Amino acid sequence: MVGLCGLAGVLSGCACLGRGTAARELFNGRDLANWYTFIRGRGVNCDPKGVFTVTNGVIHVSGEEFGCLTTCEEFSDYRLVVEYRWTGAPNLGSKKDKAPDSGILFHSTGPDGGFGNTWMLSHEYNLIVGASGDLWTVGRKDRPDIFVEGEAGEERLGGKYAIHKKGGRTIRLVGNDRLCRSDIARDWTDTYTVRPAANEKPIGEWNTAEIVCAGDTATFYFNGACVNRLTRLSPARGKIQLQSEGCPIEFRRVALSPLPR
Repeated sequence: MVGLCGLAGVLSGCACLGRGTAARELFNGRDLANWYTFIRGRGVNCDPKGVFTVTNGVIHVSGEEFGCLTTCEEFSDYRLVVEYRWTGAPNLGSKKDKAPDSGILFHSTGPDGGFGNTWMLSHEYNLIVGASGDLWTVGRKDRPDIFVEGEAGEERLGGKYAIHKKGGRTIRLVGNDRLCRSDIARDWTDTYTVRPAANEKPIGEWNTAEIVCAGDTATFYFNGACVNRLTRLSPARGKIQLQSEGCPIEFRRVALSPLPR
């Protein structure tokens, strides 16, 4: 069953910010108006365990169940600023011994749960200790229309994942793949004791993730530093999702400013 928020998005035909639209806070600081929840195995707006709650102007994500907060609207050509922090609470389930991990999924398209019965097909600005600003494609091999192109060097993290390098060779990522931020520590590992990135705040302090989407390109900033750039994305518009992925996290600002087309 589609919740009221999801139904409103369907009936309105997916609004998109354009010229002349004022900057806006997607999170109003009081409640989850203009968002809906989706939890794996439960569906839309069914959150009996309170995975997503709002207290004192902050969105609390327990991580207890995998899922997301999703905007009712679709967007393109914008600057998105998200402030988040790790609470220091232990990770849960399959994430118990892993690095604290979440993400901002943007240009999300198709049905809810289209990827792993959990998230929409999308592109991800990964939020993870030591590597926030990595790009993940949240796609499937049977959907070659969901892809990302970016510049990368010859070096690979752990011999597996490409690393962004300005002026490097152009690569295309489809399915579920990763383009690491340019300055990622070459010994980075997905472990709970992994070192924070050079410009990352300690656990419990607020970090700022920024995505600038202009046409079919996107540039990632982390705490003010440019860390990744995507030269071509498909799709180039869609909804925005904030993940619940087994790791407690808080968000206090989700602000979107339109760019001229």
